[in-house]
Amino acid sequence: MKKVIRIATVVVALTISVVALAQLQNPTDDLRNNPEYVELQHVDRELELREDSVAMVLGDVRENFRIYADSLNTLGERPSAEDYTAFSDRILELEQMVFDIRTMRGDVIARINAMEQEWVLVQMNAPIELAMTEMEGVKEEVVKYRNLVDNHCIKSVLGSEDYAELLEAQREDGEMDTLVLQYNDIYARMSAAAESYRTTDSEVEADELFALFHALQGEAETLAEEIESRWNHILDTKYYAYGYVLEHDHCYDLLDASSDEFTEMRRECSREAGYYATDALMHYALGRPTLRSFEQEFARAMELEEAADSIASVQTMDVNYRLEPLSIERRLFIDYEPIIIGRTNYYKDTNPIPEVKIYERGTIYRIRLGEFRSKQPMTLFKGVQPLYIARSETGNYIYYAGGFATRHDADEAQLFLKEKGFKAPEICRWLNGEMVNITRAERDGDESVDVAVAGKRYMIKISGEALSEDVRAVIANEAPRKSVSKEGDGFVLGTFDSNDEAELLVSLLEESTDAAISIIEIEINE
Repeated sequence: MKKVIRIATVVVALTISVVALAQLQNPTDDLRNNPEYVELQHVDRELELREDSVAMVLGDVRENFRIYADSLNTLGERPSAEDYTAFSDRILELEQMVFDIRTMRGDVIARINAMEQEWVLVQMNAPIELAMTEMEGVKEEVVKYRNLVDNHCIKSVLGSEDYAELLEAQREDGEMDTLVLQYNDIYARMSAAAESYRTTDSEVEADELFALFHALQGEAETLAEEIESRWNHILDTKYYAYGYVLEHDHCYDLLDASSDEFTEMRRECSREAGYYATDALMHYALGRPTLRSFEQEFARAMELEEAADSIASVQTMDVNYRLEPLSIERRLFIDYEPIIIGRTNYYKDTNPIPEVKIYERGTIYRIRLGEFRSKQPMTLFKGVQPLYIARSETGNYIYYAGGFATRHDADEAQLFLKEKGFKAPEICRWLNGEMVNITRAERDGDESVDVAVAGKRYMIKISGEALSEDVRAVIANEAPRKSVSKEGDGFVLGTFDSNDEAELLVSLLEESTDAAISIIEIEINE
């Protein structure tokens, strides 16, 4: 580490004896002749060079990733999760190397400081004769360090507790970019999980992705809280420490200017609050340049040229805080199927009637055809498809037909079956896994059974085995937070609060595909 020597004249109220003066000036007592001290100085210089080299590589990696991301952005794309992870891992590795080097340098500098303090104490205890006259005499060497907080002008003014707090804030400052990279990595994984969740056709996979998304969301929230807490501590501690020194040295102009800059920075943070995935990144991204500028001006005011140059040479990471908030709605994988009349031998030993499926979430209506002590011949059901079977608590066999999203569709299906000769088809509703026989509840006036409809929502039905890239692009741009589910012979998108909202998207989708598109009205039950 280079050292700049400033000779300060100290007025001392004492007379130094000839013997003591000889001891102070004896070259054998000079630390520069101490092998350990010289070796520590050499190690410190080597670590500084190593830190600068790693920091330069780190800056190149960050710049390469920025160029790569910008090139994809011009094409309307984002870096893949794999590429993002690769860059993140390399940056984290380099950040850890910088942190380790700084830690080693901290230990070396602490030992150098201890030796210098010990040398000063030894000289202070040298034989002297007190006198009542003032004289100029002792020349004091003041070493200037590249690391701002290591300098004597700060140490000598702050109390021991405040200085220890400043050192802790400086250590935390060196770890902030690593925390931001960790958050970005989690966010990228959340984004990938959300996209996969919206497009998967598998209910099992969807449940796994839903759980993964919310687990990552919890990690992101915890990390954001740590970023916010640490940054507030860094900002408050450094602003207080540097401001205290400036006030001590009567540098009121810089103190007032910095106060105005920090006030404006906080106003900008207030204007940006609440729009992005987290305010923590925004506070750090907007506050860091203000703090760095203040540190640089403070170093110049204290005539710490090397520290000012060191701060100016640091290439900071570009923090993208304008991240879109991520959320996913719970998807419903419900097979709604209309009733048709087919072959009476459609269900047989090789194609038995499936058991009725109970959905833990959502609403579905089915038509109850009858309850019997034993299984019935298929001719009894006149070719109705689809059929489902269930066992009652007494062991009887209950037959159901169809699957409908709304009461209106179920009413029409009930009327259709009556016209086909079924004497008493009954409408049953499953709401979040709980079944109610609507027909019997209304017939008996059972007020304990809630059959009312609280409201309506709308879904868009898109026919086809797969969604085209054009359709997916329209959905991603116009309805990015709406879930897409594979149901029956097509896909459903939604839900929408109003029919007008759904119709607007349908008009855009029809421009991108020849597939049949319709709007489904669904009921929202209490």
